Amino acid sequence: MKEKIHLIGNAHIDIFWLWRWEEGFQEIRATFASALDRIKEHDQFIFTSACAYYYSLVESTDPGLFRRIQEAVKAGRWRIVGGWWLQPDCNAPAGESFARQGLYAQRYFKEKFGVTATLGYNVDSFGHNGNLPQILKKSGMDSYVFMRPMAHEKTLPAVLFNWEGVDGTKVLAHRLMISYNSESNWGEKLVKKIAQHTEAAAKEGKPLMCFYGVGNHGGGPTIENLKTIDALKNESPEIVYSDPQKYFEEASKLPGIPTVKDELQYHAIGCYSSLSKVKRANNATEQALLFAEKMLAVTGGADISENSAALTAAWKKVLTNQFHDSLGGCSIPEAYPKILAAYAWGQETVNHMTAILFQRLTSRIATFKDGSTVIVWNPHPWEVKQTIEVIGLADAVYDSKGNALPFEIVPTAAITSGFFSQALRFNINLPPLGYTAYKLDKLSNSWDTRAFLSLQYTRTASNHIRSGDWDAEIDRETGFITSLINTKTGTQFLGGEGIGPVIIDDESDTWTHALSSYKGAKRKMALESYTLVSQGSVTTEYEIVYKLFTSAVILRVILNGELGTLDIKTRVVWNEHHRLLKLRIGSVFSSKAFNSEIPYGAIERAADGREWPLQRWAILSSQANGPGLAVINDGIYSGSAEEGSLDLTLLRSPVYAHHETQHPRPDIQHRYVDQGEQEFLVQLRPYATQAVQENIASHALELNQPPVYVIESIHSGELPLEHSFCSIKEGSSAIISTIKRSEDGNAWIVRAVETGGKKNEASVDFTWLGLRCNLSFSPYEIKTLKIADKDNSISETNLLEF
Repeated sequence: MKEKIHLIGNAHIDIFWLWRWEEGFQEIRATFASALDRIKEHDQFIFTSACAYYYSLVESTDPGLFRRIQEAVKAGRWRIVGGWWLQPDCNAPAGESFARQGLYAQRYFKEKFGVTATLGYNVDSFGHNGNLPQILKKSGMDSYVFMRPMAHEKTLPAVLFNWEGVDGTKVLAHRLMISYNSESNWGEKLVKKIAQHTEAAAKEGKPLMCFYGVGNHGGGPTIENLKTIDALKNESPEIVYSDPQKYFEEASKLPGIPTVKDELQYHAIGCYSSLSKVKRANNATEQALLFAEKMLAVTGGADISENSAALTAAWKKVLTNQFHDSLGGCSIPEAYPKILAAYAWGQETVNHMTAILFQRLTSRIATFKDGSTVIVWNPHPWEVKQTIEVIGLADAVYDSKGNALPFEIVPTAAITSGFFSQALRFNINLPPLGYTAYKLDKLSNSWDTRAFLSLQYTRTASNHIRSGDWDAEIDRETGFITSLINTKTGTQFLGGEGIGPVIIDDESDTWTHALSSYKGAKRKMALESYTLVSQGSVTTEYEIVYKLFTSAVILRVILNGELGTLDIKTRVVWNEHHRLLKLRIGSVFSSKAFNSEIPYGAIERAADGREWPLQRWAILSSQANGPGLAVINDGIYSGSAEEGSLDLTLLRSPVYAHHETQHPRPDIQHRYVDQGEQEFLVQLRPYATQAVQENIASHALELNQPPVYVIESIHSGELPLEHSFCSIKEGSSAIISTIKRSEDGNAWIVRAVETGGKKNEASVDFTWLGLRCNLSFSPYEIKTLKIADKDNSISETNLLEF
């Protein structure tokens, strides 16, 4: 008996890609109408479609069409799959973005259609991170269909397999053998495609899915498709009209399904770095929204419902922008103004809201009775030790308990003779998710700014950057930072070429198809200068300038002796074509593998020169419990490691939307990706023991959601100079990433995540609610707590809050 072939009628729709959003929007309506026509014409045909966002667009523009879809879903002729807002890039978004993909989509499907999707569906995304099984399962989905990486890119034991994530969660997965489309010759090629699936199913001894329908720019199954299938069905009863849910329901009962415990990588490595400015906007907006939700939760106010709705609207814009072709950086240039505007709208929504919330709070604090009171907000539910720069001048800085603090005066971007061209830089200790006050004493406006600036920039520039027990050395010839030593222990952390920019020739297309690494000619940028910017009791700061061809890289390197951190603020002026820029970080820790963050988790990857999708942190270490170098960034999504070096891919400059099958015309000026000026922040945290490594996720969040401050006038108030609203036990590798209002509006939702890859215990104080609880975590577990308004009861729920 032949194995069954489940024919899946679908229409892949890229709302952004080689066209603008408006065109993709129209194609959704046209495709859905066409699918309903096929349903009316053919009594066996079933249409499969994902992406809650697409349904919401139809609902808002064509209520009649939407009602017909609801009827088709109820009749079992239209299958809703992929319980996400759309089909995103499955590497770059933050863990919370994947949680929101399911939250908003599944609740929408439940409200509008009375169903939720049971399977994840990302047939065109460029690789799939190793924590998706847990995220899918906790979003109500127990199976997954995908296509990339294809068989020539990643070997799998079978088309149908159990996919096990980093935490041990399993979902049943199916990799499409051939494209989700029917190709251009809808009759002959579909016959061949079905025959290939029949042959493969016989070899595997398992039923398979075969997708058909015009896609990418929409379209869906055609009349010709259905005629072809009907003719084949008369001769081959194993060929059936079906949908993915029916397939997985049958497949889940089959014996002998192999298990794959790995991330599903990789395809199109260029999409990890292409259009850096969009990726950085994505990270900045995600982090801003998480910052705002926590502040809103604990400071509240009568407008909490209104503000929560505004944040939800901003989240949905972010999720829309995370579509695989837009966040992957492979769409046409005309698509991106709308995308960048949506990110900017989200950030402005947050900035306006948090300014009001924070100053509503600070206006109620009893300030110091003299001097200036600086109130600093910590958005994280753990104590944070960090550096802050407060614009202005003072003769002394005190904490809330009256202790004098070391500080230094550093220049700002302003070059004026007034008060605002300098800032006070000092280290701060902040209480968990709350605020504390610092006093600036004897504030003066009588400083000679010109003399100050002259003092800072005319000192003899040694090539050693020293602060506390730390010493970094700049190579006088190359400008690379070749040494970072703890002078107290004598431990060296840098090796190889050290730290500096490297340009690589890159003739690949936008996606970098068919390559696993960048092997073009490598060129070190030429050292232009290195200059001491400032040196004090807190930090030492140098500026290093490099140039090559028509581009420049300016590093501001800040060594903080007390915190043991080396911040590298990188400004890039980029005018290159067919080249990419990496920031090389060479260490003494040569290893065959390195650890890096994935959404709400971490994974070990080969340090063999291949390009990998990254998130906010990576660790170089030679031994599991020994010293190492943690590398944190503020939105760099691509890199490679080899021989102790981590090379962060800052940007690359292919032609927009250039596919390998075509060639740029030499006689015209094409538009190139990521031209102009961009800024990046990288922080190095050398560590001696594993304890620091286990806190790396917390430190990464601290960098990406920095504290904010406001300088208050002198006034009375009912609130103290320092207060914490919520805290998770210090020393635990579990973090609280999210505190938000529940979608039902009757509870608080708290997301807690184990980030160290081990069993863990944590105690949490919800001080603002007068509650406390103890939590037990398995490795990389995502927990969602629901705190009910009516009785303050705490219960666990899933990512959908059901």
